[in-house]
Amino acid sequence: MNRWSALAALFAVLAALALRVPKLETRPLHNDEAVNAVKLSELWEKGSYAYDPDEYHGPSLHYASLPFLWLSGTRSANELSDATLRWVTVAFGVALILLLLLLVDGIGRPAVAWASLFIAISPAMVFYSRYFIHEMLLVFFTALTLGAGWRYSQTPSALWALIAGAGLGLMFTTKETFVLTLAAMGIAGVITAWWATGSIPKLRTVWAQFSPRHVALAVGATLLMWLLLFSSFFTHLEGLPDSIRTYLPWLKRAGGHSPHIHPWYFYLERLAWFHSAKGPVWSEGTILLLAAIGIGASLFAQRALFHRFLALYTLTLTGIYSAISYKTPWCLLNFYFGMILMAGVGAAWLWQLFRSRIPQVVLSVGMLLAVVHLAGQSWLASSEYASDRRTPYVYAQTVPDVMTLVDRAEGIGKVAPTGYQTVIKIIAPESDYWPLPWYLRRFQNLGWYEKLPEDPFAPIVMVSSKLDARLDERSEKKWIMVGLSELRPGKFFELYVELELWKKYVETLPRDRE
Repeated sequence: MNRWSALAALFAVLAALALRVPKLETRPLHNDEAVNAVKLSELWEKGSYAYDPDEYHGPSLHYASLPFLWLSGTRSANELSDATLRWVTVAFGVALILLLLLLVDGIGRPAVAWASLFIAISPAMVFYSRYFIHEMLLVFFTALTLGAGWRYSQTPSALWALIAGAGLGLMFTTKETFVLTLAAMGIAGVITAWWATGSIPKLRTVWAQFSPRHVALAVGATLLMWLLLFSSFFTHLEGLPDSIRTYLPWLKRAGGHSPHIHPWYFYLERLAWFHSAKGPVWSEGTILLLAAIGIGASLFAQRALFHRFLALYTLTLTGIYSAISYKTPWCLLNFYFGMILMAGVGAAWLWQLFRSRIPQVVLSVGMLLAVVHLAGQSWLASSEYASDRRTPYVYAQTVPDVMTLVDRAEGIGKVAPTGYQTVIKIIAPESDYWPLPWYLRRFQNLGWYEKLPEDPFAPIVMVSSKLDARLDERSEKKWIMVGLSELRPGKFFELYVELELWKKYVETLPRDRE
């Protein structure tokens, strides 16, 4: 790495921090974030973690979060803020940029510099770096595996074999969809070899290129990550077979009935052009266009095999994710990382193509405008539109209005004689009440119901409006409905409070709020 590469990486890291760190608490936790927060708090406070093969993905996110909690100075889960939870994904989103330095002699310094900048300012990369879910970690470990694999191909050594193996193991322990990335790598590798030699490489020929000791180290590192994390450091051995068994429910989910079934162009539409009524136009079209140029240059203008491999890997993985019916927008990061690498190649290739002064000035101005446009969108998506459905990456998002419900419960708890021992009943069909279990975690007596129980009354009752509870009428006004709050778009909760308790709470409010 020379001085210019270091400066480019430093600038990209600073830009990434500037867009990712501010206002981390602006958006309330998505229900998936809240589920991860509850599992993390159990690991942190009780030291227990059990991998669930049906839900929740792998253990890497939770174990990787522990150092951030220790460093935060927070003493218990009750004090944990949303911002503290999101620091881990911010860190991985920024560190991803540094991993590109492993590829400097693979795709070239200019391409790495451009790709680093695009990762720093891409709205999708910024938005999901501020999201306490597994996706950013999976992209990071994918980049680590690719980078270490490339370095090994240039300088075979035990160290790079070990790192590549560990990267693969950490992909496995992060999210089940790592198999899609692995399949894309394998397909791209076979096609690249066929393109170069005119024949499909035989397994024996491939095997002969590696040192058996290095293979053993890589496989050992992969198995070690799998063994430690899925077994919860030997406290939950059932996690090991469950890490294989998990693929049955996930295969059903990929092609089954779900509210997350979307057409093939779902991801590309959100990246290329997304416009809701009365909202701004969102587009990462510049990166997509440069990626198309980079893929074309890698396949037809460049002769380097690594360029060709990355282009084929990106196309294959994009095709796989587009073909699977089950789609959630954060999954696009996996193939979009490859597209950003290709966009870096495309930008560098264009710069080489236009060598005379005037075209280079025009290209510079165009790229500057594109950078400003992308960074501006990232800022908007992280601030003013952080919870707004008119943003392409906001999906089944918790509405900020839910904090009114939580704040009122907290306020009532403070005036109730029983404090946080006050009973709260939360009633919603199909357990559709997340992220309330996280936000109500300070209360010790919570009751969760999927339909109205025989006795629905408690000092505080939160009921889905779908159930038409009318608890005020049923109780002859001994309970009153004091608010209607939106949990997610179109999903409302009614808040009922025992009348005398409500009167005590109201007395604590400033006069102008009564």
